[in-house]
Amino acid sequence: MTVINKKLIQAMTTFQRKIFVLLLVVVYAVSGNAQTHEDGLAAMQLENWDKAIKVYSELTKKDPTDQPAWLTLGSAYLVKGEKDKAKESFEAAFNAKADGPYAMIANGRNLLLLSKQQEADASFSKAEKYGRKDVGVKRLIGESFLYTMPGVKPNFTRAEEWFKKAMDVTAKDFPTLMALAYCYKEVPNGGLAAQNYEYAVNLAPKNPLPVFMLAKVYKSAKLNDKFITYVDKAIALDPKYTPALRAKMEFLYFERQWENALLAAKALINNGTDVTIEDEMLLANLLYINKDCVGVSELVEKILKKDGSKNYLLRLKAYCDYDNGNFNDGLSIMKDYFKKVDASKVLASDYLYLGRLMLSTKGDTAEAIRNMRKSIEMDPSSWKLHEEIGKIYYDAKDYCNATNAYQAFIDSLTETQALVNSYYRLGLSHYFCNEDSMRYEKAEKAFAKLTELLPDAGLGWVWRAKSMSKLEPDIENHPELLEEFGKARPYFEQFITIAETDTANLAKNKRDMISGYEYLASYYFLNKADDKVKMYLDKLFTIDPENESGQKIKQFMEGETPTPTSPGKNGNKGKG
Repeated sequence: MTVINKKLIQAMTTFQRKIFVLLLVVVYAVSGNAQTHEDGLAAMQLENWDKAIKVYSELTKKDPTDQPAWLTLGSAYLVKGEKDKAKESFEAAFNAKADGPYAMIANGRNLLLLSKQQEADASFSKAEKYGRKDVGVKRLIGESFLYTMPGVKPNFTRAEEWFKKAMDVTAKDFPTLMALAYCYKEVPNGGLAAQNYEYAVNLAPKNPLPVFMLAKVYKSAKLNDKFITYVDKAIALDPKYTPALRAKMEFLYFERQWENALLAAKALINNGTDVTIEDEMLLANLLYINKDCVGVSELVEKILKKDGSKNYLLRLKAYCDYDNGNFNDGLSIMKDYFKKVDASKVLASDYLYLGRLMLSTKGDTAEAIRNMRKSIEMDPSSWKLHEEIGKIYYDAKDYCNATNAYQAFIDSLTETQALVNSYYRLGLSHYFCNEDSMRYEKAEKAFAKLTELLPDAGLGWVWRAKSMSKLEPDIENHPELLEEFGKARPYFEQFITIAETDTANLAKNKRDMISGYEYLASYYFLNKADDKVKMYLDKLFTIDPENESGQKIKQFMEGETPTPTSPGKNGNKGKG
């Protein structure tokens, strides 16, 4: 500040000085695009650690005595794994005012970095004592346990404890509500996270941040309709709110809702305040998917002017030309593309389109086919192209090469997988064909083939068992046929053996395992093999404690009167 300004301020009244200082702050904010604690809070909530570091670094430069800014800057460094910088930030917070509660928090945090938990707790207790009515003190102590080094699990219990203490000071502190909600989101406890974000929304109804955080909670809970609803609410509050605009676009993109994703991408690019080149690249992809080739061309040129290293986007223009029949233009772009682009950016589809464009322009057929084969080499899942290559040779009456290509196509067939799908669908079709009196016999034969192809998978065994269980004799009305009962037993036993070791799919297999345990318990009960009955009942009750069939067998074994239902034709055991 100049000498003239100092003298001017000295001559002013107190009111005039306040107005002058306020104007200086406004001028600084407008000219320097000053960051605020609110910006930092948003960055921390959104886990944009680099932005948080930038915001709090600016705040500490503007005011080196801003201890909360130093402490939160340290938290941001910590979660990024930059321990030394975190320590420096905590030390700066301490040195800014070494005799206050925030300095004690800084000291406690550095003690935590040294794994000195008891000493850290003592320092936090002192901070609480000296900042008894300061909600920020308790919140920042809580954040000491929430933000940790990568690989170190946060102590959510301690964080929650301190955040609740802060809430006892005042339940209307926005940063504390947001911190507590974020803590629950990370636990995760979606219900409590949503509840506290709702409180924050009520406290700051015009702020899109808590609304958007609610959307993120619902997305984590796979409540997609609510996610979209709250994203739209955040955008309604602030049509330029980039995080919500981007989240909506990305969600719709990965949901393959191409038209809606394109609209969302355009809204982001046109309205967002923090649009990145990656956002524009995704829009280019969506324009291509939605067949807007003019839009693709214009946007790709715009992106390349900003960053020439994105020249691999040229492929989109060539793809568009091929799809629209502009083969000569597409081939020209594709040839130029291969001259410019880094080899690491080339995709299998690039070679495929190059080959197809060459064929479409009556170019070198042999070279075109070499490019198509290069595509298969890069992406073996595109092996069906061998059939397309075979047809090219066949149409050209090059039968020798055609035979090689067709043989390559046949050799590439994942025959076992193809047969697995075929026998599985065939078996199900027989099983549910009500008009065929032999449906279960036919189904069993199809599923028997499935067990031959995949003997270590439970799918064929359980369906084979289900089919055979439908063919069991009606021993309730014809007890003399008891010796014929047990057709499904070996297949249920084989399925159970496989399913019990398939720990990754226990939930998926639960229903069929219950059916298997019911059947086997009944079978061995009817055959008076009590040890095996007990074994299968124990397994059944482990996953279905109130199982009705199992309870009836248990009661009968204990001398009570209920008679177990015969499995197979009428009971759940035989249902698909």
